[in-house]
Amino acid sequence: MHALARGTLAVTLLPVALASRAAAQASYPNVKVTGRLQEQIYYFDNDFYAPLGVGPNSNIFIRRARIEARGEISENISIYIQPSFEGGRNLSSVTTTCTSSPVPAGGGTPTITCRTTGRSGLRLRDAYIDVRLTKAVDKSAIYFRAGQEKRPFSRYELTSSTNLPSIERGAGQGLLPLASNDLFGGAGFLSHDVGASMRLEHKLDQVRLITVKFGAYNGQGESLNDTNNKKSFGARATAAVTQKIDVGASWFTHDGIVTVDDIPDSSFTNTAFDVDAQYGKVGDEGLYVLAEYLEGDNASAAKLRMRGMQGLAAYNFRTSSPTAWLYAFEPFARLDLADPDTDTDDDGAAVFTAGIGIYMSSKAWFRIAYERQSFQAEGLEDISGVRSMLAVNF
Repeated sequence: MHALARGTLAVTLLPVALASRAAAQASYPNVKVTGRLQEQIYYFDNDFYAPLGVGPNSNIFIRRARIEARGEISENISIYIQPSFEGGRNLSSVTTTCTSSPVPAGGGTPTITCRTTGRSGLRLRDAYIDVRLTKAVDKSAIYFRAGQEKRPFSRYELTSSTNLPSIERGAGQGLLPLASNDLFGGAGFLSHDVGASMRLEHKLDQVRLITVKFGAYNGQGESLNDTNNKKSFGARATAAVTQKIDVGASWFTHDGIVTVDDIPDSSFTNTAFDVDAQYGKVGDEGLYVLAEYLEGDNASAAKLRMRGMQGLAAYNFRTSSPTAWLYAFEPFARLDLADPDTDTDDDGAAVFTAGIGIYMSSKAWFRIAYERQSFQAEGLEDISGVRSMLAVNF
C-alpha cells in the first residue's frame, strides 16, 4: 500500500514539476512595452528676450510622449527602441543655442546671440542592440552595443527623464538656453548619437558596480549619418563607493565641420570632461543629491573654453498609507552655473529652481517650481516664473 501510494503521488507531481521547470525557462524573443507621458505648463516674464525667439510668456505643451520597447532576442542579445512624440502640433520644433557677451569695454549694451535649428516633433531617441560577450554568472560582464544611444557624458544628462526631480536638465522652454546642459549639448557632447560602444560591468557585491564604457560615434547627432569621414569618441567610468554614494567621470572628443575664412574645416575637433557624484537614487525614499562639474571647448573655430556646475537635491517623503491618493511628496532645489567663455568676464548665466513634487502613485506625479534665470552682464534682465509638469509612467 505504501509503495502504491508513493507511485500515485509521483505520477501526480510529475506534471507539476515539468510545468514549473518549463515556466522557469525563459522563452525568446520576449518584449516588454512601457512608456511615459509628460505635460508641461509654464509662465515667465520673458518679454525682454522676445526678439531672440525665447517663446511666449506662457505655454502648454507635450514635453515627452514616448513608447519604449525593451526585450531579449536570446540569452545574450537584447534590444531597446524608443520613439518620441513631443513639441506640440508645430510643423517643426526648434532647438536654440545662445551665447552672451559682457558689457563692451567702451560701454554700451551687452548682447546675446542665438542660433536656431529645426527638428521634427516625431523623433527616434534610443534604438540599439546589446550583445553580452560573457556568461550571465560571471562576476564581470562585457557588452557590445550598436545603434543610437546617449553619448557617455554627464551624469545629469544620463539620468533618465522618467522621474527627474528638477523637471528640466537645461534651461527649458521659456528661458534662454544658456544653462550648462545647453552649452555642452550645443557643443556636441550630450544627447543621442549613432555609433557603437563597449561596456564592462564588474560586481563589487550584490548592489555595487564598477562600470567602464568606451564608444565611437558619427558625431552628427540624433539619427544623422556621418559627413566628414571622422568619428567622435567618448569614455565614462562610474564606481559605487557605498550602496548610496556613486562617483563618475567622463571624457569626450567631438568631431565636426566649422568654417574658417570661408573654408570648411572637416578635421575640427573639440574636447570636454566632467566629474560627478550622486547620493541615493531618483524616486527612492529619502535624500537624493547630484553634483557635477563640466569643462570643455565649444563647437567654434575659436574653441572657447566653457565651464558648467550643476547641483540637484530632493527629499522623498512617503506617506503612511501608500494606497492613498497621496503616495509621497518631494521638495527639490536645483542650481546651475554656466560660463560660455572662461577667458571673458561677465558673460555667465545662472538658473535656480525650487519646487515640490506630489506623487499620486509611484508612477504618476505633479511637480511645480519657481524658476529664475539671471545673467552676469549688466543691462540684461532676469527671467522668473513658474514651471509645472504632470507626468505618468506605464
